[in-house]
Amino acid sequence: MSRTGVLPKQMLRELFSPENIAGVEEQYLNPASIDLPLSKEAYRIESIFLILNGQEKVRDLLPLVGATEHCLDSPLEVGVPYLIRVAGTWKLPSTVYGYANPKSSTGRIGFFCRTIADGVDMYDSLDAETPNPQFKSGWSGEIWMLVRAEYFPILLRPGLALSQIRLFDGKSFLDDLHSELAIRSSGLIFDEAGKKLLYQETRRHDDSFLLTIHVGEMMGWECRGTRKILDMSKSNFYDPRDFFSSIQAPDGRYILRKNCFYILTTRERIMVPPHLSAELRAIEERLGEFRSHAAGYIDPGWGCGADGNGCGRPITLEVIPQEDMLVRDGQRIARIRYEEMKDIPEILYDDPMRSNYTDQWAARLSKHFKL
Repeated sequence: MSRTGVLPKQMLRELFSPENIAGVEEQYLNPASIDLPLSKEAYRIESIFLILNGQEKVRDLLPLVGATEHCLDSPLEVGVPYLIRVAGTWKLPSTVYGYANPKSSTGRIGFFCRTIADGVDMYDSLDAETPNPQFKSGWSGEIWMLVRAEYFPILLRPGLALSQIRLFDGKSFLDDLHSELAIRSSGLIFDEAGKKLLYQETRRHDDSFLLTIHVGEMMGWECRGTRKILDMSKSNFYDPRDFFSSIQAPDGRYILRKNCFYILTTRERIMVPPHLSAELRAIEERLGEFRSHAAGYIDPGWGCGADGNGCGRPITLEVIPQEDMLVRDGQRIARIRYEEMKDIPEILYDDPMRSNYTDQWAARLSKHFKL
């Protein structure tokens, strides 16, 4: 295993203590990340914002953004930003830092969600590399969620997790050599029929593999917006047709419209072996003016199957075009980066008792919708 890397579930559990992470229960532990549960404290604000330097705390900036208290019993208005505190108390060891990603079920409803933390001048980061002396012993402070309903009103509840954070004790991204070795040993990327692609059959860009889009039958879903309210605490509840329209493209081409939100899928099947995790990265701007995903983190074990004999599974994409955009089957659409785990997690994503999307073989809506 890697000397440094992403901390697995059993190591994350060791941080659940009054000295580090308190007030967060075992149920929020994933194979290689911690869900960030919402507290009851929420505010309607006038704009999103960012910490200016390592001295600032999120709470101190509430007057600057016109914060007014919001009760989570009321839906979030479309187009209006809100700030919600994450439950628990948080203090990381000096050798540990973290990065956050929206959860899949958050991204698949087009819900804007960024993590912001005391003293950290970037979104989605818990990093002690700031000018604040208090962080020499490790980052500590409050974590908040900046959220905005983009396409329909959203109802939240305390205890829901919109985002998850993974913790590292050092960088461990797979370079070209170790990517090729991982493909030889277990496979990382497979074609639509489940055939393992050799390293020479893939395309690398910087530290990531490029993935392509499926355009054809069962292409995906389009959302143009609605006034219907979606309660994120409900599962297998809503009729997809109340929020989305299914799209087909039998001729292998389709025009994505500006200001719409799309649930699409990769042609490739992706596997994340137990000793690795993976993250969808922002698409290279030279490939187009669009956002390829809203969530992005992929736990160890994805696509391996409950028996370890899987051959990958497609990745659902949450695409937001900035211009009307023609896409064709096999066009480059996303990129994925693999990283080493510190150790193999005690539980993997494809465990049949815990996962929502293990039967995902096409563009899949969030767990809130009836299959």
